This record gives sequence, structure tokens and C-alpha cells, in this order.
Amino acid sequence: MSQLYKPSLLFAKSVLIASAVVTISLMGVRQLGILEPLELSAYDQMLRWRPDEKPDSRLLVVGITEADIQKMKQWPISDRKIAEILQKLEKMQPAVIGLDVLRDVPLGDGREELSKVLQKSDKIIGVCLVTDGNPDSPGSPPPPGISENRVGFADFGVDPGGILRRALLFMKPPIIEGNSTVEKHLCNDNSQVLASFNLQLALNYLQRQKIYPQLAPDQSLWLGKTQFKKLESNDGGYSNADVRGYQILINYRSRRNLANQVRITDVLEGKVDPNLVKDKIVLIGYTTETVKDFFYTPYSGRRQDKQFMPGIVAHGQVVSQLLSAVLDNKPMFWFWPEWAEILWLSGWSIVGATVASRMAHPAQLVGTFGALLLVCGGCGFGIFLLGGWVPVAAPALGLILTGASIVSADRFNKAGYGKVISDRVKQVFKIEIDQAQKEQQVAEITESDFFKELQQKKEKLRVGKKETPQPAPSQLPEITASAAELPKAQSEADEYLAPLQEKAKQQKQRAAATASESGSKTGIPIDSHLGAGSGETKPDEEFSDLQGKAKQMRQRRAAEKKIKDQKIDSLTDKEDGAKNEE
Repeated sequence: MSQLYKPSLLFAKSVLIASAVVTISLMGVRQLGILEPLELSAYDQMLRWRPDEKPDSRLLVVGITEADIQKMKQWPISDRKIAEILQKLEKMQPAVIGLDVLRDVPLGDGREELSKVLQKSDKIIGVCLVTDGNPDSPGSPPPPGISENRVGFADFGVDPGGILRRALLFMKPPIIEGNSTVEKHLCNDNSQVLASFNLQLALNYLQRQKIYPQLAPDQSLWLGKTQFKKLESNDGGYSNADVRGYQILINYRSRRNLANQVRITDVLEGKVDPNLVKDKIVLIGYTTETVKDFFYTPYSGRRQDKQFMPGIVAHGQVVSQLLSAVLDNKPMFWFWPEWAEILWLSGWSIVGATVASRMAHPAQLVGTFGALLLVCGGCGFGIFLLGGWVPVAAPALGLILTGASIVSADRFNKAGYGKVISDRVKQVFKIEIDQAQKEQQVAEITESDFFKELQQKKEKLRVGKKETPQPAPSQLPEITASAAELPKAQSEADEYLAPLQEKAKQQKQRAAATASESGSKTGIPIDSHLGAGSGETKPDEEFSDLQGKAKQMRQRRAAEKKIKDQKIDSLTDKEDGAKNEE
């Protein structure tokens, strides 16, 4: 069973190790923000692929175009003209009017007239700009005469690269650094929290339907039954994003036709249908690119013209998003928790490693991985259409990297490099281990009592050998050696003779058994057939040969013994004669 499951276990082990290494590496790289540009590019592309919604009928954009400036022959537009436009729009009974035009300093004549209009009306929402904490940029105060509860800041949270993807709903102005003599106003006062211009418009519109904002214990914003979750620093494809204040991801309604749009001169000349204004949110602002009130958006990519979105239209996108979420149950963007993103990434990594392990043909492998990348992107885009933003670039990279690592490891092992390196490493460690063990064993032996006793016996034998006298006759060593060799030869003869005797005994027993069996079957005496054929006499012949060989061996042993005795007697006689002579 272990042999059966061994290939599967090795396969699972390699796949899991490769996917785990790639997943951990990509999560670390993503945490460093290296993958953020790829994820944001994927987000922009999915937003461009998504079909546009129809124009929001609850909004009307009154744009100040370049043609209006040329026609009125005013730049900037005077306070009197702004007051006149506001009065004409109020007569058409709008729900709320948003004036995205800074009036912090007097422009032309009509300053007092504008202040009276703003002070008298409760439907006009003005704007201000928040300071960035630098004394040289103190922000812009709201228009004169307007109450603070009808002012919102016009600032956006712009991503690196100048792309507008996030909107601020609340924020607290930063503290101006140093001892500054800058005049305090609403948008540089750090003692209070401000609401954005687009949120103020949405709240005023929803109040007509008895929907008011509420803050939950977790400080999240609720409008009716809709919760607006605060954007976190690692949501979606972001990595350690600056999410100070209360930010949400902008869910653009359309790249071009957000709502009905008219020009400011049409309002002054009475050419606007009152039904376009009644009970609507009217937004007034610049739509010409000569005024630096525009933004790059996800729709700006790969466009030669109209790459910018006017600030008033961008505010309208956020207002429409808030109203659609509360009144139309349109889902806000949602995100997976971090553990779900890790599972999403590791799952695609395992898929890449598995496919690479099962396929060997290059063309088939490339085609399969191309299809898997399309499936990965398709899954991300499908989730995006449902309102969710999950990482797309990270799992695509995980799919490719795990597949490439498995293929590279396979080619490396098949080329034999892996085995050679492994064998060399094992050999080096084995040599070092064997040498260490050898040295340890030698040290243990030399330090043992047994070794010391052997050393003492060796010294005693050496001393005894020196004290023993040398034999006089020159032939004594040869005779002694022959005498020592004789028992060895006799032993070898015994070893050779014993098997022969055993074999002879077995042959004799076999012949007797065969003769007995033959006699019992035929009823004829055994002695009468002993010489009937050569096949029946073969055991006796073999036995006779064995007996002859045994006899020869005994005779040889007797002769060798006789020679030995003669040599010993001769040596003894010579020694006696030598003693007598002495």
C-alpha cells in the first residue's frame, strides 16, 4: 500500500510546497505595495468593461462651458451672475442646489446680492476647500452669508498617479503646522468634523423622504437600512492606502451620461424645461478644461480625447451612488477579509502546480495556462459585476509562478543535475560523519582497559622473545615448519574424507532400498538380478570407487606420519650428538 500511494504522496507534497511558497511570497510582496499598481490597473479595466447605467433622472448638471464664458464675456463669472442663476433655478422648485463654485473672495460686482440669496435660501449647498496642514495652503472658506450646516468640502482622495477612485464622506481638517497667522474658517478648523459636498446634497434630498443619517456603535454610517462601510487600507487591491477620514470606493454610474446636462447660458435665457429641475438635485460647476477643476478617472485609460472628468460630474457620480444604494438597493462595493484572499490566492496556486505536474507537452501546457488565466480573470470580473472587488493580479501571478516552478523543477531533475548535487552533498556529509565516527571509535578503543591489557601482553612477549636462545642447526626452522604444516594437511584430509564417506554411505543405503523395492514388486529374489544390467550395478561401482579413494587417503596419511617421525628422530639424534661433543 505504501508503494501504491508513494507517487501520489510525492505529487501532493511537491504541489503543496510550491503553492505554499508562492502564496507566502506573493502575500509579502503585496503587503509591500508592489502589486498595487497591477491590481488598480485590473480594477480600472474591469470598470471600463462594465456596461454603463442609464442617466440618473434625479440629477441635473448645469455646466459652465467655454462657450458660456465667451458668450457672457466674463472671466471669472461675477457674483451678480451667480446670484441671478440661483434665483432662476429656485423658481423652478428643485429639491436642492449644489454650487461647486468658490466664492471666498468678491468677483466682480453683486457681492451683497449674492450674500442675500445664499442667506435667504435653505436649498443651496456651498463648497469650501480643506487645508493640507501647510501654512501656504490654508484652504478656501465657504461663500459669504451661508450657514455652516449648508457647506461641504469639495476635496477628493486621489490615488497615486492622479486617478480618482475614492470619495470622502467625512473628515477632520488637519492641524496647520507652526505658529501661523492664517485666518480660521470652517475648512481649516480642526475642532470639528466636516461633511463632504456630495454627502450634503444626498442628505438634503433624502430628508424629503424622511431618511436621516445615523452612526452605529462601530462609527459606521447608516442611511435608512443601508450601511456605508468605511474603506480599509488593504481592501480590494489596495496595500496600506491612506484612508484617513471616512472614505468609500466610487461606484461610477457612467463614463459620459451621468444625468441630464444643460449650460448656464440656457438657464439665464430661460431655455431649460422646468420639469428637468423640479424636485431634482441641481449641480452647478465648471465643465471646461480651461478651469483646473477636473480629474483623471478609471475611464481615462487608452483615450485620446476627453480623458478628464469635470469636478461637478465627479461629485454627481458620488451623489448618484449614495441615492442608488439607499433608494434603489444597489449594492456598494464589498471586499473579502484577508483570510479569504489568502485562500483565493493559494487555490489558484495549487491549480497552477497541479496542471503543470500533469502535462508535459509545451504547446498543451501553454494553451491550458492561457485558458486558466482567462478563467481567473473571468471569475474576478464576474464578482466585480456583483459588486465585489477581489484581487486578480495576485492569483494570476500565483498561477503562473507555481506552474513555472513545477516545470523548472521537473526539467532540473530529469537533466540529472538535482541527483548529482544531492549525491555530492550526501557524500560530503557522509565523509564528514564517517570520519568523525571513526575518530570517536578509535579514541574509545585506545582508552579502553582491554586495549591497555593487550599493550602490556605485547611488551611481555617482546621481552620473552629476546631472552629465548636461537637454535643452532640451520635446518631446524624448515623441519619445524613442516611439522607445523602437517596437522593442517591432516585436517584438510579429514575434511575431504568425511564427505566422501558420507556420500558412500548414502549411495549404499539408496542401492539397498532400490533392490528391496524391485524385489517386492516382481517376487524374484534380489540376488538373482544384481548383475542383470549396468544401471543396477552403478551404485556398487561408485561405492567401490569411494572405498578405494578412502584407502589411498589413509595410506598417504600413514606415509606422511612415517616421514614426520623419521625427521624428528634424525633431529633428536643430531642434538644428542652435539651435546656429547660439548
